[in-house]
Amino acid sequence: MNFRAAVAVRSARTVTAILRLFRRGATTLPGRVAIRICPDIIRQLADGETMITVTGTNGKTTTTHMISEMLENRGFTVITNVSGANLATGLASTLIEGLRIRKNARSSGKTVVHVLETDEAAFSKTAGSLMPRVAVVTNLFRDQLDRYGELSHTQAFLSRGLDEAADARILLNADDSLVASLAKGRENRVIFFGMDEAAMTRNTVTKAGTTGLGATTSDASYCQFCQTKYEYNARSFGHLGDFFCPSCGFSRTRPAFSVSYSEDNGEEGELSLSDVGFPVTLRYQEEEARIPLPIPGLHNFYNTLSAVAAVTLLGEILPGESKLSFSDAAASVSAVKPAFGRLEKIPVGDKSVCLLLVKNPVGLERALSFVSQAGDADGMYLLLNSNDADGKDISWIWDVDFESRAYPDKIFVSGERYGDMYLRLAYAGIDRDRITACPMELCGDLVDQALSSCGEGKCLYILPNYTAMLALREILVKRYGMKPFWK
Repeated sequence: MNFRAAVAVRSARTVTAILRLFRRGATTLPGRVAIRICPDIIRQLADGETMITVTGTNGKTTTTHMISEMLENRGFTVITNVSGANLATGLASTLIEGLRIRKNARSSGKTVVHVLETDEAAFSKTAGSLMPRVAVVTNLFRDQLDRYGELSHTQAFLSRGLDEAADARILLNADDSLVASLAKGRENRVIFFGMDEAAMTRNTVTKAGTTGLGATTSDASYCQFCQTKYEYNARSFGHLGDFFCPSCGFSRTRPAFSVSYSEDNGEEGELSLSDVGFPVTLRYQEEEARIPLPIPGLHNFYNTLSAVAAVTLLGEILPGESKLSFSDAAASVSAVKPAFGRLEKIPVGDKSVCLLLVKNPVGLERALSFVSQAGDADGMYLLLNSNDADGKDISWIWDVDFESRAYPDKIFVSGERYGDMYLRLAYAGIDRDRITACPMELCGDLVDQALSSCGEGKCLYILPNYTAMLALREILVKRYGMKPFWK
């Protein structure tokens, strides 16, 4: 570390101390200061370190959290951006805060691994500095068009980042045609993960006669290489599925890592996809492991599988590492708890609150499907903001299928754009007498009202977008003793 980097680290630590004195998160400002002093601070701090990066539209935080907990369960010291601050400033803050952690770990003979969630747009700029050993790409969905632009732009960011991270083993979602096409020209570094074809049964493609599922948004209808419309043998949700192009032949690659499930799940037959512990089967080459799903929901099949795959690959890369086999990884993932705002269930007296971050059409559809199937749901609370971190354009809520699902009788709406969400629900045909709405400044009082209306043993499901979630978290910390988001 050169002189400028040393000054940058000291300055960042001073900023962190001041912010923590005032009980602030210190997740990005210290990194911003450090980068201003030493522009290549990330490269200097990451040099020679073992890195796993996770990027993509949905599932970054959950997958990063899963990998981190699994490695910790196996005795590793993990440095990760637990708050989800995933731009260059957040990565720099995480690396600086981790300096003392890795020094103490190595003095006691522990192996240190950095597991970093990385913003899609920032990945092209930071991947070459981080030089990950394993790079995970979860999926690509339409998200914050006013920031990312069309999906082709986001895909280009990821492509440049993967080229910069020249030594990384690349884990790609085989079921996402946009992600899978990133394998072209990188075939010798790519390993695929995805759902078993026979298990893709929850979409109208394979259950066309089933009522209540509704149409899903598709953000990748046309072939990346010849612009012919894809056809599907099966889908899981959105545009994820067993796709093929009838013109040029580009098609889904059978994944090395796969996950399957059955709705007829034997002794656990009372469990639904919305229940913790729903059984799934993970496979890697000839190995197989049946595990209880640690975090429920169909979308978390992919997150769980990609986390197990990343840990397994790391074990194959690190010399002499025997604690990270596929069977070890599968066993470790069962003990993982939800990350901040991602199906995180918090007890409040004899009831509970569950937070599900939503930020784009597919993410909100997955959350609505989850709540509609949750046996303990006794209230649903939607919060919608439109700040820079959320995306100014909230028209995406009109692309979401609200109409084909059943919801709890009591629905609550708040946020800076609560009127837009109220209108969307009204157009979906939901009785307005079931909806209670208020502006963002009163959202805390509405939480109290919503919780008081919940029955004993029931749960209030809260679906906020990003800045609404952070604001709500501060309220819940003060009123209900939840821990701050950066811890």
